[in-house]
Amino acid sequence: VAQGMSGIMSVTGYPGSPPVKVSVPLADLNAGMYAAYGVLSAYIHRLKTGQGQVVETSLLEAAIAYTVWEAAELWGSGETPEPKGSAHRMVAPYQALATSDGYINLGAGNQVNWERFCHAARRPELIADPRFTTNAERMRHYTQLADELEATTCTKPSAEWLALLQEAGVPCGPIYDMAEVFADPHVQARGMVQTLQHPVAGAVRHIGIPVKLSRTPGEIRMPAPTLGQHTSEVLERYGFTEGEI
Repeated sequence: VAQGMSGIMSVTGYPGSPPVKVSVPLADLNAGMYAAYGVLSAYIHRLKTGQGQVVETSLLEAAIAYTVWEAAELWGSGETPEPKGSAHRMVAPYQALATSDGYINLGAGNQVNWERFCHAARRPELIADPRFTTNAERMRHYTQLADELEATTCTKPSAEWLALLQEAGVPCGPIYDMAEVFADPHVQARGMVQTLQHPVAGAVRHIGIPVKLSRTPGEIRMPAPTLGQHTSEVLERYGFTEGEI
């Protein structure tokens, strides 16, 4: 409901498609982040002044706060934003492109990177094509641009394109499924896969802590508790006797 009211569902998916919910619960997660941010901001104020205050956020406001490009497009052009698939709202080409064995993300979002891409892809004639000479023209013809680019990118597998574009200095990357995400060496090196022993379920994997602090690093110390696992421990801490428990 919050995603629908925020406008996010109206701009997700492809042109002409039914409204699409973002699979990740953005409104819920962002509201939690904003709540924590608000509490910390209020706490800093209290340390300075001794005054407390009410902190509020909501799923709707947290979702609206993420519509930065769409709000800019609406207020800047007066036109209601529509879904663009994986394409960016302000720069092109900046989207997913099909290859011979899947998809890659291309981030040639400025003139230098656009020209680098054209040379790396052996399509230098696109630089002088009047439909694509400037970012404004590329945005105006972004569907035709994607067709032109995919006619080329579909000739090689993703791994070859990624190696070629990285060597040319063009921002790009793979599009992982969830299994590939957690198998990635970089993701593992950053500690984003943690394994804990659960008393019933055995070894259970958890998503790691995404913020790294140099002096007080976070740590996932315990798995999810079983039902009532810590009830006696907590009640004893607050003075209840064994008989009362």
